[in-house]
Amino acid sequence: MQTSAIFADREEAVYDREAGGFNSYRTVRNDRREAAIAARIAEIKEAGESLEGIAIESGLMKSERLEAWLSGQRTTEETHRLSVWLDEVDEGIAERTAGFIMTPFARQVLGAFEHARAARDSEGRRGVAMIFGASGTGKTHIAKYAARMDRAVIYVLADGESRTWTRVLAEVARAAGRHGAPNTGETLKELVSRLVPAGGLLIFDHAHLIRLSVMEQLLSFPEETGIGLAFIGNLTIYKALHDKKLVQLTSRANGATVIAGMPDEKEVDAHLGALGVSGRAEREFCQLIGQQDGGLRFLYATVRKAFELAAGMGCASLDVVLLKIAAAKVGCWTAS
Repeated sequence: MQTSAIFADREEAVYDREAGGFNSYRTVRNDRREAAIAARIAEIKEAGESLEGIAIESGLMKSERLEAWLSGQRTTEETHRLSVWLDEVDEGIAERTAGFIMTPFARQVLGAFEHARAARDSEGRRGVAMIFGASGTGKTHIAKYAARMDRAVIYVLADGESRTWTRVLAEVARAAGRHGAPNTGETLKELVSRLVPAGGLLIFDHAHLIRLSVMEQLLSFPEETGIGLAFIGNLTIYKALHDKKLVQLTSRANGATVIAGMPDEKEVDAHLGALGVSGRAEREFCQLIGQQDGGLRFLYATVRKAFELAAGMGCASLDVVLLKIAAAKVGCWTAS
């Protein structure tokens, strides 16, 4: 059985008599409480999943059996199947959300993505999200999280070499899981439109490496196929779009433009809580590291290095001295 920290309170080591020998133990995960299972199924159903789908995925097979279980007619086997199924669901969620923290900035960016995906009129046209700003603010991390959580969201990292319309579309198709050429008689644009459903989203990271003319061409997706666009980049592309007066792009980003400045105190605190950093002096120093250009990237590198140092020294927790040594090694702080 795969163990996970999220189920630690339900797992216990049991002596395996058949295996024999010294320390012949195996990990057993107890089933969830029936009330907890029922409450979770109600949440999943409210989110749009059908009882038929839950019954099939859990192995109960028929919705009538699931309805009977929910009404109180429960067998131990059915409870076990539902508990195991929910464990698989939660393990999948944990895998996709690993390392992601829902900070105020993350909510802004995800809200902009959803705004771009929303139909603007009866013909299903979509919009454009624009996320620009300083490095190290978590823009890329948030975009990758969105793509992990929804298969209709496609993340493409612009590399500066794919500068033409066809090369960019080839990168989109590759990111969507299609390697190779389109079908006979099919254009790359038609291929992408087939791979990504209406209401989906194409995210282009490092958008400052994409030609403005290609960005304008990409508008055909929200206009003609109902697929939203999102561009992530530094402030140079934001300035270029306005200097060139590319209203076709900027007007579609109304309500979906996020300018990322340096992380503020509230943003850094959200990450410190997840990183397990505590203490007044420790927090003050981490705020200093986090509130700079590239701050969150430096913050995570500093804390990781500090934990490495703590492990090597046999320390159970971090202190400000270890954090300062780590920050100096990472290259984001110098003692004055």
